Amino acid sequence: MSQAAKKVVVLGAGMVGSAIARDLAAEAGLRVEVADVRREALDRVAAKAALGTVPVDLADPKAVARLVSGYDLVVGALPSVIGLRTLRAVVEAGRDYVDISFMPENALEVAALARQRGCTAVVDCGVAPGLSNMMAGHAAARLDPCESVEIYVGGLPAERHWPFEYKAGFAPWDVIEEYTRPARLVEHGRVVVKEPLSEPELLDFPGVGTLEAFNTDGLRTLVDTLKAPFMKEKTLRWPGHAELMRVLKATGFFSLEPVEVAGQRVRPRDLTAALLFPRWAFEEGEPDLTVMRVRVEGYAGRQHLAYTWDLLDRFHEGTGLRSMSRSTGFVATSVTRLLASGRFREPGVHPPEALGARDGLLDQVLGDLAARGLRCRGTVAPLG
Repeated sequence: MSQAAKKVVVLGAGMVGSAIARDLAAEAGLRVEVADVRREALDRVAAKAALGTVPVDLADPKAVARLVSGYDLVVGALPSVIGLRTLRAVVEAGRDYVDISFMPENALEVAALARQRGCTAVVDCGVAPGLSNMMAGHAAARLDPCESVEIYVGGLPAERHWPFEYKAGFAPWDVIEEYTRPARLVEHGRVVVKEPLSEPELLDFPGVGTLEAFNTDGLRTLVDTLKAPFMKEKTLRWPGHAELMRVLKATGFFSLEPVEVAGQRVRPRDLTAALLFPRWAFEEGEPDLTVMRVRVEGYAGRQHLAYTWDLLDRFHEGTGLRSMSRSTGFVATSVTRLLASGRFREPGVHPPEALGARDGLLDQVLGDLAARGLRCRGTVAPLG
């Protein structure tokens, strides 16, 4: 007798959530539905894949808890501002969860509750944070000592246009969050906090050209889980973008503190979002690309080694999916398959590096990505 299909619900039908839902809907043994408050977003994804749709307000944690109780697995693709309360609602319902939310809070604070409820949650499960953490965890588990971790990553429009040199491949509000949240790095074994958008540097990437890199808070849980004296994560953009963002930030356009304008109280970031986000929207079929480099150095016995991974992915014309949607969403779907198959299941809340440290799990994720046309070039090389 064949095993009953597992029921999966994807929370959010945006750019990344729709890619997740479409990929999982093609998986044998899964019955997939996608939930969103926006009917038009549900209709768009339903036109591309054989799946069910559920109109529901996901900003309401009680509605989330009621919804997920009817599923075996939950995948979260929601904005950072509701990430933690959604995680808590899913865990309270005792459901296994894979989440890509860039939440500002520490998701591991829900770990004890997840163990109590007997459910497994993997958070920060996109391309970076996510795949980058898995790579760092994989290398660090094989080095003693692990000396340094460097992560460079960015999603970009394939063609540059003045003045922003940028368009958003995921929730634009979370891009602003990335530009305003203090960046944590590790230097000489100590956590240091630096301004986001700071310490710009220019780097050349084969097949792309020169990009600028600047500090953001992308290390996430690596700050606490890895014991390396030097760790940093920098976001990649076309040169010129960071300077403009620094000007907007310094002027107060990203502030959440209301100001009075013509007798009305207005949050500057809300006004900025209304003016900026339409300019950051990709046109239908407009190509993008994703660039990532992860480099981890340390010792294996007496041998000084560098683990390096390079990813370059572009818009996929066959599916119409943008690279950032694919590279973020397909990491989440690969981990969802790990949970659905029982290959990884351990009650608690887990950062991606915990999976990377386990034998074979990173290879499986990279294999899943390669099968979908996302190929990472990985090397292990001795250092002189």
